[in-house]
Amino acid sequence: MISEPQTASLFVREQFRMTRLQVYNWGTFSGLHDVPISERGFLFVGRSGAGKSTLLDAFSALLTPPRWIDFNAAAREADRSGRDRNLVTYIRGAWAEQKDGESGEIATRYLRSGTTWSALALSYQNALGQSVVLVQVFWLRGNANGSTDVKRHYLVMERAFDLRELEDFGQSNFDIRKLKQSFPEAFARDEFRPYCERFCRLLGIENEMALRLLHKTQSAKNLGDLNTFLRDFMLDKPETFEVADRLVSEFGELSAAHQAVVTAREQVQTLAPARDQHLRRDSLMLQRNGLDELRLGVDGYRETRRIDLLKQHVQSLQVQASGTEGEVSRRQSTLDNHAAILRDLERQHREAGGDQIEQWEAEKLGLEGQRTDRLRKRSQAEEACKKLGWSLPDSPQAFAELLGSARQEVENWEQRSNDSRAEQFRLDREKKDAETAFSQALKEVQALQRQPSNIPADMLEMRRDIAAAIGISESALPFVGELVEVKSDEAEWQGSIERVLHGFALSLLVDERQYSALANHINTTHLGQRLVYYRTGRPETWQAKPIGANSLVLKLNVKDGTYADWLQAELRQRFDYACVDSIQSFRSADRAITREGQVKHSKTRHEKDDRRSVGDRRNWVLGFDNREKLGLFQAQAQELADTISRLGGEIDKLSDQDKNRATRAMQCQTLVNLQWQEIDVLPLLDRISTIERQIREAREGNTALLQISQRIDKQKDLIEQADKDLREAKVAHDSVLKQIKDSTQKLESLLQDASRVSLTPHQIKGLDERFTKQSELIRLESLDKITTAVERGLNTEISEIKDEIADCEKEIEARFADFKRQWPMDAGDMDTSLASAPDFFAKLVRLETDGLPAYEQRFFELLQNQSHQNLAALSTYLNDARKAILERMDLVNDSLGQVPFNQSTNQRTYLHIDASDRQLVDVKEFKQEIQQALSHAWTEDREFAEARFLALRRLVDRLASQDPEQKRWRETVLDVRQHVEFIGREIDENGVEVEIYRSGAGKSGGQRQKLATTCLAAALRYQLGGNDHGVPMYAPVVLDEAFDKADNEFTALAMNIFTNFGFQMVVATPLKSVMTLEPFIGGACFVDISDRRVSGVLLIEYDGDRQRLKLPEHAREEASVEAS
Repeated sequence: MISEPQTASLFVREQFRMTRLQVYNWGTFSGLHDVPISERGFLFVGRSGAGKSTLLDAFSALLTPPRWIDFNAAAREADRSGRDRNLVTYIRGAWAEQKDGESGEIATRYLRSGTTWSALALSYQNALGQSVVLVQVFWLRGNANGSTDVKRHYLVMERAFDLRELEDFGQSNFDIRKLKQSFPEAFARDEFRPYCERFCRLLGIENEMALRLLHKTQSAKNLGDLNTFLRDFMLDKPETFEVADRLVSEFGELSAAHQAVVTAREQVQTLAPARDQHLRRDSLMLQRNGLDELRLGVDGYRETRRIDLLKQHVQSLQVQASGTEGEVSRRQSTLDNHAAILRDLERQHREAGGDQIEQWEAEKLGLEGQRTDRLRKRSQAEEACKKLGWSLPDSPQAFAELLGSARQEVENWEQRSNDSRAEQFRLDREKKDAETAFSQALKEVQALQRQPSNIPADMLEMRRDIAAAIGISESALPFVGELVEVKSDEAEWQGSIERVLHGFALSLLVDERQYSALANHINTTHLGQRLVYYRTGRPETWQAKPIGANSLVLKLNVKDGTYADWLQAELRQRFDYACVDSIQSFRSADRAITREGQVKHSKTRHEKDDRRSVGDRRNWVLGFDNREKLGLFQAQAQELADTISRLGGEIDKLSDQDKNRATRAMQCQTLVNLQWQEIDVLPLLDRISTIERQIREAREGNTALLQISQRIDKQKDLIEQADKDLREAKVAHDSVLKQIKDSTQKLESLLQDASRVSLTPHQIKGLDERFTKQSELIRLESLDKITTAVERGLNTEISEIKDEIADCEKEIEARFADFKRQWPMDAGDMDTSLASAPDFFAKLVRLETDGLPAYEQRFFELLQNQSHQNLAALSTYLNDARKAILERMDLVNDSLGQVPFNQSTNQRTYLHIDASDRQLVDVKEFKQEIQQALSHAWTEDREFAEARFLALRRLVDRLASQDPEQKRWRETVLDVRQHVEFIGREIDENGVEVEIYRSGAGKSGGQRQKLATTCLAAALRYQLGGNDHGVPMYAPVVLDEAFDKADNEFTALAMNIFTNFGFQMVVATPLKSVMTLEPFIGGACFVDISDRRVSGVLLIEYDGDRQRLKLPEHAREEASVEAS
């Protein structure tokens, strides 16, 4: 037998116990229902469906966070298909699901429709007389039935309270402000959390886990998996999650510090090359400035060197002049000696009879000159005769006759030339007229070939330009002539009709859409010719008038299309001319035309334009087809081409004739300019021959004279050579003197040049080196050439350096651009030009001397302190987790060891929970990764900092990942509760193992309830803790039909466990379990329902001495039958 519970010792003055439950309009409990609850425990007795769970759900609504509430969980424990009760169904009073007769749909039936409200109140009290009352009010307006439509308010009272005090609330349209004014002492909130925190503090409930476990207790039917139950309800959520969250959170600061280091490094790496390039640029600019200085000094250096060279040259020339002057004097003496000898020989020659020979030689020399001149002119005469086809005569008379013929031909040439030029001019004018006509005809042919229109080419070209300018096709701007043709059977009238319609046919038609653009373009454009256009979008409202049977209009076809109607109307209005066969009819008609082309425009105005034949089709512009007109212009073009070719041939022929006549006239003029004496050489030749014979005979007869003559000839040769030598010596001397003069003038000019600038030492040194390095020796003659080479070399070097400077600047600006693109905030208002270099380099210096070291120090400190401390803490928690779990399980096992789990006459057993490692691979690898990340963590060596950071980041990335697989991994490695496996071991008093429980599966209903109840009792004892008296400050434990499948012995055993732990038991139970539960309570009520929709409560008296309910005997018998 199980001993009676000894509860008196478990009552302590501070412990709160339930004393009263009030519900108003809650589910099928309409109106107010008041249930006093005994501090020793209480039973809600009734059959299934009477409303016991409805009242117990009132406890849940008052005590449990809304996100956890599982209304009527006990009734649905076996079938977890979904929640069938909620606040709406309780406020409205849902009582049935019935089929609508009209719609056939299943609908919920409610006791309370329209605007309604509900209220709950649960009172607690302790032995010190302190009261705590939890109150909640709910309301729905109109016919709202959504969960979000429910309005709710929470109150906590620290005095006795009755729901009747809320009567005014329902009548004040749920005025919360007035409610608060009515209960100023109440703790009133419209959210559950502050309300929950308040009552938990007052009632001694230490955490939300305890509330969750209390709520779970109400539906304790099946433990399910022992591990899950113990992990969720008997063990706190491990601190590893908080440490991991802190690690992830603080890693953001570390990552930011690392990123700051990375960013600073990248910024330094970006700007440092720019600084290097800038320094190189400065060096290059110094080089360039030096080269520029040299280049500026090239001209001055050249002139300085020229002065030196000129001084040397003048000195050299002066020495040379002294030598040439002596040479001239010497050669002059030689010439004078030779001349004296010649004079003496000539005297001897004369004395020996040479006077006559000298006279003959003088005459001969004169005759030889005349002979040369006559031979030259005779050659001209012979050449002229040859070109004229004539022979040069041998006699004066014949030559005179030849000159007469030549003079006559010159005169004839002048007349013929004038006539020929006049003829050529006439033919050329005809040719040009033919070419102009041919060009126009060809233009017409091309236009006619391009499109089937008879409109002149220049008009078509103008239309093409207009259409292109306003952006439309040419077909959108038709000429009238392209839309009108003379009917084929009226062809005899076409010439006359063309004369009447010619101007109108050359008019353009434009619709309303294009009118504005066309008008604007034409207004601002010089067309170069006349244009008429008609706006056809707005038809004139002319009165249609009848036309005669012989009207010109009836002889026309109008092309179908957009403009057809407008054109028909315009023709009838303006061109109703009668086509008459006789002049009598012509005179009597108002407006008429004849086939011959005479037009009568009105009674007074008549016209006949015969500038072209009335049948000349080339001027016609009407018609849809232009093949006939094309043929006419092609024939005209061919005829004109033939004419042009013929005229060109005639002009060329006349031109050739002119050239031939001019050539002959020129030769004739050559002859006319000569006389016979100028070409007759025979007398001169005879005289020269006679003189030569006389001189020869005179010399051959006088030996002495001959010898003197020979000596004279030799002496003349000597004089000639001496004179030549003297002249050469004088030329050489004069040349040296001129050079001295020129060089001296140049030297003086250079020395007096005020623009000459003194050279700097740098220029002198640099240019000395460059001029010396030249391969050619520096002389006056080569100075300019060498200077050009030096200057060219300097220009090349400067150009190359400029290119290098430009490359440096480009690289610098590219670096600045990269910096500004990557870090616009850091760049601020600095632009990427070279002008910003000081600002960028100042920033670089700050980064190198302050920013980067500070960032690296900050990163290392955070890596050393925060993150590694968190990681070390996480490692510690993981390593110490099993020990902590075993310690907690020891506390639970201590509680389980105080009360038998199974008891019989021969044996008493106890439940003991063991924990064993699961050896999870993920956990093992996680711990290894932590150790890897912690390696070198406490050293000062920063060499490993980056590697440690990367290892840490890999861990943090996995811990922070939202990927479902990574979240599962995170739960596995951080939840140390999952690292162990819990096994329930039933052992006897001697420590012998009787049975093992891994979960409730496979056990009988009673055994499962026994296991669930025992674990729940231990969990509650653990979660609710205790005070100095060893019992929890919060005593009530609510069970909903917890023992419906357990035998009486276990029921008593379980109740004894809860009671011995110091709990106040509030149990909903069927009638069969009443007698077993009686000893553990102090009161009860009977819950019943009528018509399946109206629930009520009936209190049952309790006999405290006998510890049993005062039930009628038949009820006890009925309960005994149900229990058996």
